[in-house]
Amino acid sequence: MANKDRRIRKTQEILKKSLIKLMKDKSVNSITVKELCEEADINRGTFYLHYKDVFHMLEEIEKELFEEFKDMILSHEISPNKIETKPILKDIFTYIAQNSDFCMVVLCKSGDMDFIKKIVSLIYDKGYSSWSSIFKKNDKALFDKYYSFILYGAIGLIDYWLKNGLNESPEYMATLTEKIILNGLKSVNS
Repeated sequence: MANKDRRIRKTQEILKKSLIKLMKDKSVNSITVKELCEEADINRGTFYLHYKDVFHMLEEIEKELFEEFKDMILSHEISPNKIETKPILKDIFTYIAQNSDFCMVVLCKSGDMDFIKKIVSLIYDKGYSSWSSIFKKNDKALFDKYYSFILYGAIGLIDYWLKNGLNESPEYMATLTEKIILNGLKSVNS
């Protein structure tokens, strides 16, 4: 049974790499099972043992990566008294670096907004209950404005980092992002 599990994982990994390679040049809407199988050098029957179609495959990959990301995010304790973002940011940037090919096609190239919205919602849910108490006023709308600005700014920074070849370390990107979040642009030059 262990050999079968390993073979299944290996086949799925080959298919995943092939899909990502194809998505670098074209939309998932225009990728056929035949084309994907040719790229992966597997037969269509093998593909259909694992997935219904290319969209199902992409959905399964996103689900798996989202669950890994969710476990990583939820493993962090958030202090309700102090906004400390560097540990969680470092893990996020490390995760993105480890999955850079997939993140590049989903976040930068195809812009899968449903996947991005799930990630945004997860991070929001994790941070809101703790960090909203730091705001002097119990003003959810104000918190939401700050949060949207910070989160979508961070997504823009991730997009920039991916498109420029991940030249900086996850540690550096986490430090930079935390400085911008907590102190604004004045902190970048210090």
